[in-house]
Amino acid sequence: MIATALGAIAVLLGLLGLARVFGAAAVRLGQPAVVGEIACGVLLGVVLAAGDVEVPARVGTTVDAVAQLGLVLFLFCVGARLAPGVGAPGREVVAVLPLAAGATVVPFALGAALAVWPAARHAPAGTGVFVLFVGAAVAVTALPVLARVLAERDLLDRPEGRRALVAAAMADAAAWLALAVVVGGSGGASWVLVAAFAAVLPALSRLPRRTPVAVLAVIACGAAAVTEAAGPHAAIGAFLAGFAVGRGGAEALAPVAGLLVPLYFVRVGHRVDFALLDPLLVLETAAVIVVAVVGKLGGGYLGARLAGHPRHDAAVFGVLMNTRGVTEIVFVTIGLELGVIDGAFHTALVAMALVTTAMTGPLLNRLRVTTPERGVHP
Repeated sequence: MIATALGAIAVLLGLLGLARVFGAAAVRLGQPAVVGEIACGVLLGVVLAAGDVEVPARVGTTVDAVAQLGLVLFLFCVGARLAPGVGAPGREVVAVLPLAAGATVVPFALGAALAVWPAARHAPAGTGVFVLFVGAAVAVTALPVLARVLAERDLLDRPEGRRALVAAAMADAAAWLALAVVVGGSGGASWVLVAAFAAVLPALSRLPRRTPVAVLAVIACGAAAVTEAAGPHAAIGAFLAGFAVGRGGAEALAPVAGLLVPLYFVRVGHRVDFALLDPLLVLETAAVIVVAVVGKLGGGYLGARLAGHPRHDAAVFGVLMNTRGVTEIVFVTIGLELGVIDGAFHTALVAMALVTTAMTGPLLNRLRVTTPERGVHP
């Protein structure tokens, strides 16, 4: 028993170390760390399959449990980061509404329309929930990655940076609401439990700013357990609890979440099954990527132009909204775990998340939105 436990801990630490190495390599190549973490999982899957190696059940269970804890804490922090954006001054929110609407409604509509085509092959839970889920997935913007991009390019305190953050917060809130509707089910008891949970959430906003990390972790896990018991995914509860707690929760738990969540993305990469690839799936993946890029870039650009912003600023806003990163990957993996999409379409959506995120840096460079070391925003 002790040997098994120590073996599981050794595997866990080894995976976390590998994830860090691959993530650091991706950052050196100018990409988010999540790209390297997923590549680590894909490579491990290929190596294990080639060597016909099976991971012991207890080790796999331990790794999965820690990965899920990392996901819960990460989404708690995402919800906490969203709260200041959604709670921004009323005048700023009103000014951003046309931009947020363009960057949310257009990609959602295009994604939902596209989803009708592959639904016959990839919708185990039915066409309706599949279409709604894919539309929401295409509409997601990764707020944590976006914030990091803005910080690296000295845009966090500039008007275009603040607009992008508020719009991303609104788009993500809408996407997560759609996910809650998709996974909520129709059971009366489930919705009663969720309603009771929602009623106590406002009390979390009164927590002291310096609440101990252990207390915040218990709140995140407890909220996740409640929503999972009610029917929706555990991620919904963690996200809502973080949103209720606010920015203080994100600042306190972010280091712990950052330590553990790479393991979750390694597991995501491990789930990518190249055996599922066929010519039609390749075509579907290409179509998803095109629709996602056109929807976010085009919708963001259109919303910004309708709000009266210059062409260059509108283009920058569209590019920023096209950043999906870790939030998108978590979102689509939840869909896989809940049986809304199958493994093949999960691979297509993960590919879309990676491609659209990788595009952000080069496109911003082309628009001359450079880092302070490389130049100054015009």
